[in-house]
Amino acid sequence: MQEVTIATFPNQIDAEMWAEVLRDEGIPSVLVPLNPGAGGWGTSLIGPYALRVRAADAPRARDILPAERLIE
Repeated sequence: MQEVTIATFPNQIDAEMWAEVLRDEGIPSVLVPLNPGAGGWGTSLIGPYALRVRAADAPRARDILPAERLIE
């Protein structure tokens, strides 16, 4: 099963919200912090996150997520 990064979000809270929206639509996802996280700055809540989905789910997920966050 291949995963692809389809979107980035400015923080964990936004990323978690959209990951939940995808889960509600039956699309599992993985969030990947794009900063050092808790070991680097004391928290992983601030800083950007990438949202990854299965390649087969990517087209449907792209239709759901906000266009300004999508990675082409």
